[in-house]
Amino acid sequence: MGERMRAAVIEELGGEPRVRDVPRPVPRGGDQLVSMSTAALNPADLVYAAGIRLKPTLPYVPGLEGVGRLEDGSRVYVPMAPPPHGTFAEYAVAAAGTACPVPDDVTDAQALCVGVAGITGLLALSWKGAIQPGESVLVTGATGAVGQVVVQAAIALGASRVVAAGRDVETLDKLRAWGATDAVVLEGEYAGALAEASDGGFDLVVDSLFGEPMMAAIRATRMGGRVVNLGMRAGRAMELDGIALKGKDLLSCNIGDAPQGEVTAAFARLIELIQQGKMRAEHESVPLAEVAGIWRRQDSSPHGKLLVTI
Repeated sequence: MGERMRAAVIEELGGEPRVRDVPRPVPRGGDQLVSMSTAALNPADLVYAAGIRLKPTLPYVPGLEGVGRLEDGSRVYVPMAPPPHGTFAEYAVAAAGTACPVPDDVTDAQALCVGVAGITGLLALSWKGAIQPGESVLVTGATGAVGQVVVQAAIALGASRVVAAGRDVETLDKLRAWGATDAVVLEGEYAGALAEASDGGFDLVVDSLFGEPMMAAIRATRMGGRVVNLGMRAGRAMELDGIALKGKDLLSCNIGDAPQGEVTAAFARLIELIQQGKMRAEHESVPLAEVAGIWRRQDSSPHGKLLVTI
C-alpha cells in the first residue's frame, strides 16, 4: 500500500464531502504533487458533485483550486485540479503546466479570493469582453465573490463608469466605497434603474445571473456593446428578446474553455493588483474537518470566499 493522507471525499452523487483517510495521489506525466495549505470552495464544486454538467467517477476528492507547495518548496496556486485528486486534501495534483507562482507577500486567502472567481471575472472583462479604457461597465451579480472581483478589476483596467448590481445592499454599499460609480438593487422594478444608471447604454456587461436580470442588462446595453455571461445564479433558462439583443454581442465565458496562457496571465495580473492595493476581498476559513458545513452554505450565495485550511 502507498502513503495515505486526510481528505474530504464525495462518495455519492449529490452528497456532501466526508473527511477520511485515502491514498496519496501519484502524479503522472508532467503533473505535479502539491502539499496543500489552503483550498477554496466554488459553486462549480457543487455543480460537479451533483452531476449536473458532468458525472464524476465516485469516490473522488473535490476542490478545484488551492495554494500549497511543490516538492521543491516553491509556493504555488493550483487552478482546476484534475479529478479525482482535488484540493480538499493534504496533497493534490496540479495538471502539467498549470501551477502558478504565489509571491511571499500575498497570503493564501488573497490568492484564493482572486483564484477561480477572479480569473473567471478578469477573463470575462478582457479575454471575452475586450474592455477598453474609458468604457462603461455593468456588473450583475456584483455582490457575489466573482462580481466583487469584476467590479474592482474593471476600475483598475480604466473603465470610466462601473455600476454594481445585486441584491445585498450592504455589499453594494461596500463596492461603492471601493470605487464603484453607482449601484442598483435588483429588487422590484429594477430594469428602469439599470437603464437610468447606464447613461445612454453600457459598453460592456459582465453578468453572473442569467434569466431576467441579464435580459434587463441587455436592454441597458448600447448598440455595438457586449454582454458576457459567466454564471446562472438566477436560473438556467430564460426568454431572450431578440429585438433587444439585435446589434449587441452576447458572449459566454468559462475558465475551463480558456487557453492556459490566458488563465496564467489573468492570475498574474490579479496578483499584481493585490500587491498594488487595488484588489480586496472578504473570506471565511474553516478547518478541513468542517468542510461539510461550508459546503451547505456555498449554495446560498455567500458574499465572501469560503476557504478550507488543510
